Amino acid sequence: MAEQDEFLVGVLSSDIFLKSRRTRAAMLRVLFDNLRAGLGPGATVRRWPGHRVRFASPAPDPIGAASRTFGIAAVQRMVPVPFEDVDELAEGVAALAAPAVAGRSFAVRPRRRGPHPWRSHDLAVRVGDLLRACGGSVDLTAPEVTVEVRIEGDEAAYVADTVPGAGGLPLGTQDGALVLLSGGIDSPVAAWMMMSRGCPVDMVHFVLECAQGDHALAVAYRLWSEWGAGSMPVAHLVDLRPAVDVLVSEVGPKLRQVALKVLMMRAAASIAAEERIAALVTGESLGQVSSQTLAHLAALSQASPLPVLRPLLGLPKSEIVRRAIEIGTHDLSSRAREVCDLSGGGPVEVAAAPSRVLSSADSVPVDLWSEAVTRRRRFLLAEWLPGMTAD
Repeated sequence: MAEQDEFLVGVLSSDIFLKSRRTRAAMLRVLFDNLRAGLGPGATVRRWPGHRVRFASPAPDPIGAASRTFGIAAVQRMVPVPFEDVDELAEGVAALAAPAVAGRSFAVRPRRRGPHPWRSHDLAVRVGDLLRACGGSVDLTAPEVTVEVRIEGDEAAYVADTVPGAGGLPLGTQDGALVLLSGGIDSPVAAWMMMSRGCPVDMVHFVLECAQGDHALAVAYRLWSEWGAGSMPVAHLVDLRPAVDVLVSEVGPKLRQVALKVLMMRAAASIAAEERIAALVTGESLGQVSSQTLAHLAALSQASPLPVLRPLLGLPKSEIVRRAIEIGTHDLSSRAREVCDLSGGGPVEVAAAPSRVLSSADSVPVDLWSEAVTRRRRFLLAEWLPGMTAD
């Protein structure tokens, strides 16, 4: 089969096709727009039978772009197989599958729609006989190679390759959220997980003595450029250094770290309210550090009038790192400096009462952090360039 006859198909996430017809139609409109944005100029996108979408693009890596579009569970490279009868179809499929099957176990899995004078089982048996003659062995339980062919009426196509996709819900089908982005490993993964559930995310990074605003936005840009097709996120840089100076002078070292988090929550909630964003998102994982114990997370939740979403809450660090590697932010995130340690290296509180945590943060005048919010720098990630946000 000539290479130019191949075409690409995206398999829709089950999160989409299990929805009602009306909801599914609305989600598909968003997905199609996102897919076109990711594939670039000249892309074509249309429905294909069997909960699939067929697309084409002159972009250098359309499979990669589609596989990173939320709502696409897998991308398949399809090769048309012309046929007049089941025997001709079996011969065409076997010829395409033979190189992959030789010397290996296989199973034939046809998917057929429309009236035919033969059954899917008939096709599977015929293809299987031909592939056994090519050196393959049948294993219907745990085959090394699965031979897939889809028949839609009088058209058939062999699945030449399958690449896993992002899955989830199309980005933009849920309300937006504001991510507290440190630039480290955890918060970009939390942002990705919210994006995978359809939430467009804006970012806020708090500039501290040890912070790297430009680095944090470089991580945000990497995440968006790889996974955010169809969205236009905003990044906010808030200089909290004057507030931290007061915090260090007024709050004991045992509570400084969690008190700093309270200030961040309050400032982030203020930005979210101004931007009409419904929730905050953090990369906190239960028990990972002293400010992330259950008692302190409860206090931090009370610091925000908006819901605080923590998609990493039950994940161990090893799983968060694995996911960061998978989504492509790990290497850049791992260059970030450690979060500022305001404790001076001594012991810290791990279960202070919420009232103590919140009152410690009250030692910093509201004007200090609210003025920092007012003076924040605001960037469209799509327009960000290295060095623009250097502090």
